[in-house]
Amino acid sequence: MPGSTGGRAEIENKARGRARHVYIPAVRILACLALAACGSPAAAIDAPPADTTRPPPPDAGPCGMRSGMRSLSQRSMHVANLDRTYLVYLPPALDPLQPVPLVFMMHGYSMSGQNMYDVTGYAALADSEHIAVAFPDGQGGPNSAGAPWNVGANVCPSFLGAPPNATGDDNAFLDAMKADIAADQCLDLQHVYVSGFSMGGYFSHHAGCMRSDIRAVAPHSGGTHDLSACTNAHEPIIIFHGLADNVIPVGCDDPASAAVQGTTPSATAWAAHNGCATTMHKVDVQNGSCELYDGCPVDGQVEICTFNAMGHCWAGGIGTALYSCPNYESATHLEWQFFKDHAW
Repeated sequence: MPGSTGGRAEIENKARGRARHVYIPAVRILACLALAACGSPAAAIDAPPADTTRPPPPDAGPCGMRSGMRSLSQRSMHVANLDRTYLVYLPPALDPLQPVPLVFMMHGYSMSGQNMYDVTGYAALADSEHIAVAFPDGQGGPNSAGAPWNVGANVCPSFLGAPPNATGDDNAFLDAMKADIAADQCLDLQHVYVSGFSMGGYFSHHAGCMRSDIRAVAPHSGGTHDLSACTNAHEPIIIFHGLADNVIPVGCDDPASAAVQGTTPSATAWAAHNGCATTMHKVDVQNGSCELYDGCPVDGQVEICTFNAMGHCWAGGIGTALYSCPNYESATHLEWQFFKDHAW
């Protein structure tokens, strides 16, 4: 279908002049948002065959030994002096001893992990692609009015000012979630990813900047700082933003949009940080386009996707879920395809 994930990947591969990789699995900023019109979600990604021969990574330790925790489950733990909660989705068909990739999906301000589970459609993708997905709650718990995540200092401001930076230790929380999930399902620790929406997008940028164990990131409708404090030399990143976002200025991410005073668009900053050229090539997607920077290193591709007339919502989101805009190419499918093509 026009604008489907498969069509977009084919066009992109021709533009790159190389074959795509095949995966063998291994405070609320506004009370009311004017969201864009919605339609039908993009097509699903074809599932690859399962690989039952791949061994666990050498540093994984014992894993997959706790039984019974399949499909969606609610978890709680005490980490770095805070009580934390999260959801995790483990496809029922997974062999618990087979190491699989892990995606962390971070929610926006005053949202919850359940909201991200509902809007992104990641469970269906997890079933077909054989991955584990975690949906954490912010530091104040689900639907809290407190700052949810560590996002770094001097980040690009929203239309209502600078987003709040939580004071707890979200890095410890990520580590604790990985260890807890590994008790149920062996994880491929070389393929751990972070995505997020709004404030979760800010966190995704910051995690990609600061954590060497995160293979790639996919912030949606967020922003970031100038990356000068990054400890990672390169980080593959795909960035999403609606061109009619009325909460986080699209200029926080998109160099082709109106600049936010005193900040550099995140795509520009990441391209410079990763060592890409300043030129880009464009791939059309449903009701938007994606631009890939030229000349990026193999471990540092930068891509930005913008969506026409889309507000502060998840592109290709599910139905009428909160913060869903389904009449666009699916950000869920686009980011997973990016991970497979550029961060494997």
